[in-house]
Amino acid sequence: MIAPCPVPCSLVVKIPGCADAITGLGAVTPTVPAGAPTPLSPYFQTVNPVTVTIGGQSAQVLFAGLTPQYAGLYQVNAIVPSGVTPGGAVQVVLQVAGQTSPPVTMAVVQ
Repeated sequence: MIAPCPVPCSLVVKIPGCADAITGLGAVTPTVPAGAPTPLSPYFQTVNPVTVTIGGQSAQVLFAGLTPQYAGLYQVNAIVPSGVTPGGAVQVVLQVAGQTSPPVTMAVVQ
């Protein structure tokens, strides 16, 4: 489960890049030394574009890159599409560089 509580449509959701979401989103720019925490500024965005579907619908991705102050932890911020059917286990799928994540779920409310 991505979010600890139900998320309304049209809200931004942060998708952690952990094992239950996606294991890695590839290179970022600017680069960060391996094993070093990501600084707060600037934002370290993925080189390859990341797409997200929520409930089978394309979500607008606002950010895809490294999480500030963590070493090697990615996150994706996306807007839950307004037409997603609410439910307790709405599927979320990420895609980057031709690779598709296994689906994870989140609760979506009206």
